[in-house]
Amino acid sequence: MKNILKKSAILLSSLLYFNSFVFADTDSNKKDIVFIIVDDLNTWIGAMGGHPQTKTPNLDALATRGVLFTNAHCNAPQCGPSRKSFLTGLYPKSTGKYFNVAKKMPFFKDQPLKGATSKNPPKKPLDFHTHFMKNNYRVVSGGKVDHGSLKAKIDNKFDRPKEVKHFTDKRVNLWGEGGPQNIDDTMTGDYKTAQWAIKQWNTKSDKPLLMSVGFYRPHRPFNVPKEYFDKFPLESIQLPKVPEFDDLADLPEYGKALARSNAHKNLFKPRTVHEHILHLGGEDEWKYMVQSYLACINYVDTQIGLFLETLKNNPRGNDTVIILTSDHGWDLGEKEHWCKAALWRTTTRVPYIVVAPGLTQAGTVNQQPISHVDIYPTLCDFAGIAKPKHLEGQSILPLVKDSSAKREAAYLSYGPRNTAVQTERYRYISYEDGSGELYDHQKDPREWTNLSSNPEYAELKAKMIQKVKKFENN
Repeated sequence: MKNILKKSAILLSSLLYFNSFVFADTDSNKKDIVFIIVDDLNTWIGAMGGHPQTKTPNLDALATRGVLFTNAHCNAPQCGPSRKSFLTGLYPKSTGKYFNVAKKMPFFKDQPLKGATSKNPPKKPLDFHTHFMKNNYRVVSGGKVDHGSLKAKIDNKFDRPKEVKHFTDKRVNLWGEGGPQNIDDTMTGDYKTAQWAIKQWNTKSDKPLLMSVGFYRPHRPFNVPKEYFDKFPLESIQLPKVPEFDDLADLPEYGKALARSNAHKNLFKPRTVHEHILHLGGEDEWKYMVQSYLACINYVDTQIGLFLETLKNNPRGNDTVIILTSDHGWDLGEKEHWCKAALWRTTTRVPYIVVAPGLTQAGTVNQQPISHVDIYPTLCDFAGIAKPKHLEGQSILPLVKDSSAKREAAYLSYGPRNTAVQTERYRYISYEDGSGELYDHQKDPREWTNLSSNPEYAELKAKMIQKVKKFENN
């Protein structure tokens, strides 16, 4: 009798599993999902007003077609842990990955640099590619999506192409990297990624499609064809806005040390990256770096535009959902800091655009705090498939459906005991030594004034600290 019951249960389970596939194939409202991830792109896109000279016509046009989330953040401000979070739907405290390289800097004290610190981290969680494969999607992924090669077994993979180097001159930046190149777009990596993506998009299939496409620029090295540099004449470059006073003066010592570090590297000791740039050529060298970054942004916008144009026609007759974001922000001298690897708004804030036919209202701007850990459950909701139980993020579908819906906070980590909590208006950064920074983004969007020691904000600060402790200890 036990064997009969066991066989019956297996048969029922198999039928239910099979029926879920049949439903997915016959559903007239099937969605093709396109997830685009850009490397090292901060908010310097026209739609977000991050820099007055940026040229991003394709990203700006995409934003007008759907919802632009202006308070979106990575969960960890480095490539590896950030991508791990959106691929698995887990916070760094559950993936155990906080940094690209777990190297202890002098200001990092007793907190662990790797390993899960949450109470019940899931074992072997499925990444969203594998989950969609199990839900009868055709799954393809190309360019830089994972930090390295994507491990999931999927229908088609395309590794990030190698770069070609043919520089117009011998000038190099502080990292020894050349800039303008004597090549056309067809020889560049992101162009090749776009062409692969276009081909995969036009491949017909009875199954709905999940695509993840990773574009590499504006990640270093700042090498793109000369035509993109020419759009930003060096003499006209505007530097990032910084205060006339010392922006580090009101930071705790921990924050000052973080500002002077560069992703756990002391490349130009005793100078910081910013000090070395100024040492090499003063503001002219700083302008060259900004010019290079702007050129790379315009280049990658052009390559993404090639792909976005193709997405306007769906060869499978399905609705097309597009989510585009970046893996983290990037500093170019704000707080005398460069690159990523810090918990200020400029290093965690990212573009986040969602276009979903029948759900998103064109030209909507949403200021609720969301983060990358929300991507996985959102993809599932848009596809109409069940969400795995291990997910720690929340789908943003309610925010898309109701522009008045609210979110309490987003949580961002640079180590298990360095945590930023971002609400709709405020950010509190808590460091492992007990010090912190508090900013009012409504009054101070560039975070020039640390309110942590201001008695008028004592009650708010206490509430934010409680949020941090609750997050870190669960």
